Amino acid sequence: MKPAANIFTQTKLLHRCRMIVDGNIHRSDLCDGTLPDAPENLISEAMLPNIRTIATLIAAERHQFNQASPAVFTEEADFFAARILVLGVRRFHLDITLIPMLKTANQRAQAFAFKHNLPFIPADIQMALHANRPANLLIIETEHEMESQGNLIANTLAFAAKLPRMPL
Repeated sequence: MKPAANIFTQTKLLHRCRMIVDGNIHRSDLCDGTLPDAPENLISEAMLPNIRTIATLIAAERHQFNQASPAVFTEEADFFAARILVLGVRRFHLDITLIPMLKTANQRAQAFAFKHNLPFIPADIQMALHANRPANLLIIETEHEMESQGNLIANTLAFAAKLPRMPL
C-alpha cells in the first residue's frame, strides 16, 4: 500500500477569488480574450506560469516517452491539480457535472505532492449557480486573500507574491 501524501486539514479562512483562465489548449473555447465586467477584481492564470509548469509535469508523469506525444499534452484535470498545488485552492465553484474531473484532479495532485514531498489539501466543489458567468472565468477559494489593486496585472502580481515557493 502506498503511504499517504502530506495531507493537511483545512483550518484557515478561505477567500474567494475570480481567475481568468485563457491559455489552456485542452479548452480552446476559453481563449476568446473576453474579460468579465469587473476586471479590477480578477487575477490572470496566464501570468502565473507555475500553474502551466506543474500541469505539464503532472501530465508528463502519465506519458509513455517511447511513443509520440499527443497534440494536446495536458488535460483539464492536470490544470485543476496544478491550481490545487500552486494556488492552494480549497474550493472550486463548478458545475456539478465536473465532480468526476475534480476527483481525478485531487488524485493527481495528491500523487504529485507525495512524489515531490509537497503539502496537499484536497479541493472540494461548490455547486456553481452562475449560469451567465463567462466560460473563461473560474471562481476559486484559497487561503490567500486577493486584495484588489485596481487592475488585472497588479492584482495578479500581488496575489502571486503571497504564494509559497514550490521547491521543485
